[in-house]
Amino acid sequence: MRVALAVCLVVSVAACGGNSTAPSAVSGGTVIDIAGTWNGTIASSNNTTAQLKMVLTQSGPDVTGTWLSTSVSWAGQISGTVHAASFDGQFKFSGTAADGTVCTGTANVAGPVSGSTMTWTSSNGVVGGACPAPLPVGLQIVVQRQ
Repeated sequence: MRVALAVCLVVSVAACGGNSTAPSAVSGGTVIDIAGTWNGTIASSNNTTAQLKMVLTQSGPDVTGTWLSTSVSWAGQISGTVHAASFDGQFKFSGTAADGTVCTGTANVAGPVSGSTMTWTSSNGVVGGACPAPLPVGLQIVVQRQ
């Protein structure tokens, strides 16, 4: 009988320990919606500026998408988070060198966003494995919504 009473007490305490009030969102401003198609440029300190197109999806503050250069053979994925009017995340890179080697890497990017323009930068640029061509350093990505 004492065991059953003890079990009943533990179950009751566990059931009552929850909070029926939903957690409130942390106040930090409205998250800007950056989902859609964006066109612009990707520049680095050691490569020529290239045209680029990004297609982004967004669920709350979480952003994913793809990008490709329309002027050189670079492409990749994008993931990150919008914090009010700024973005931080990763810009994954895949490019083909002149000798046919596929070079890959990732750049941590951050910068301001608005409903019509975004500028993301990465001082370190693309960090990845060995590549016969120089991976982009000192990235600046400037795009406009299409």
